[in-house]
Amino acid sequence: MALADDDPYVEQLLDDASERPTARLRGRDVAVCLVIGALVLAAVAALAVLAPSARELTPAGAIGLILLYAIAQQIQFDVGAVYTIPTQLVLMPTLLLAPPALVPLLIAAGLLVGRLPGYLRREVHLSRLAFVLPDAWHAVGPAVVIALFARGQIDVGDWPVLLLALLAQGAGDACFSILRERIAHGVPPAVVLRFFAWVFAVDIALAPVGVLAGIAGARAPLAVAAVLPLMGLLVLFARERRAHIDKALALSHAYRGTALLMSDVLEADDAYTGGEHSHGVVALALAVGDALGLDARDRRNLEFGALLHDIGKIRVADEIINKPGKLTDEEFALVKRHPADGQAMLERVGGVLAEVGLIVRHHHERWDGGGYPDGIAGEAIPLAARIICACDTYSAMTTNRPYRAALPAADAVAELERCAGSQFDPAIVAALLRTVAKHPEHRPARALLELAA
Repeated sequence: MALADDDPYVEQLLDDASERPTARLRGRDVAVCLVIGALVLAAVAALAVLAPSARELTPAGAIGLILLYAIAQQIQFDVGAVYTIPTQLVLMPTLLLAPPALVPLLIAAGLLVGRLPGYLRREVHLSRLAFVLPDAWHAVGPAVVIALFARGQIDVGDWPVLLLALLAQGAGDACFSILRERIAHGVPPAVVLRFFAWVFAVDIALAPVGVLAGIAGARAPLAVAAVLPLMGLLVLFARERRAHIDKALALSHAYRGTALLMSDVLEADDAYTGGEHSHGVVALALAVGDALGLDARDRRNLEFGALLHDIGKIRVADEIINKPGKLTDEEFALVKRHPADGQAMLERVGGVLAEVGLIVRHHHERWDGGGYPDGIAGEAIPLAARIICACDTYSAMTTNRPYRAALPAADAVAELERCAGSQFDPAIVAALLRTVAKHPEHRPARALLELAA
């Protein structure tokens, strides 16, 4: 997901999440905690009154389960774009051994004990203690299922009940996650479910081990501790996975830094190309990309492509770039090399910027196939390159150039419309003109006066 698919939106969520533990809870977080915490307590009370259980759990057994859950809390195993904790190895035995009404409270106690080291080391803000009870919500659904359908001793033959309990856990946990992330952090439900699928997949994989430990623990309480060696193995895997993710995030940041550095070099070489024009193309291209519904990865590549579309001009002599008159055929041939030169430069960097190099190479192709350097046409031209082509042209027409003054906005619009279907993708032109009409910040000052008139 995040790193495998190279999704900048998910990478940003990971960066934001890494900064949350030390921050004080905001009002929206507190409100969610109060609501979910109250629901947990209400469920515990209802289970105690309406579904009393004949099961008995000794104080030593309760302490043992709490400590095992606390130990599991220390293992943050990264999977996909998120991390999960192998608490399923302890939750399942708790469901099988403890009275249902006691299960959410034991889980909350395990969460509290497991998180205490972080509070004591000041790695987690004390206000986040408010999450302890709400985070036990995932145990409510399965506890209700066990209370309704398995009042006595559970064995392997009761697998339908255990499966239903697992599904109830997943449904409750998903709803809570969607509510919390949407209200507190504005994360869309679809993204939360995408993350949660990985977490629940791990829960499903570990559940049978937890069930067997719980069944064995009913006969010999110490048998539950058999899950500890597996936890130790997960610790080793978790460390390696975390190191890989940290390196991947650092590399992503390095690519962005490299793109910005190359943009600065271009601006130092040619203030117009790398400054006013380039940044104007970036802003306009991103607005058009948003109008077309690009996903986070394509949007990031569009941003880098727009920022660096003229990076190959570094290899063109300044007297040619800034020539006030018409270029000779030989000079124009040198200028026409800049898309291929730009791609070659970005391919030397590699990674994400090598992908961007393909966009840079094709930003002067034409919809009808009459462009350069490869003469490809239509949808064979990368979408980002088609966007940049139209936005680059609009920006060039509406800003002052060494060889002419800026054109009136009406003339620029008319030229785009005239060339739609030949030089430009008609759909891109339509999106560009809608964007300029809706967002005044993308119009040059001269254009604003003309449109106002």
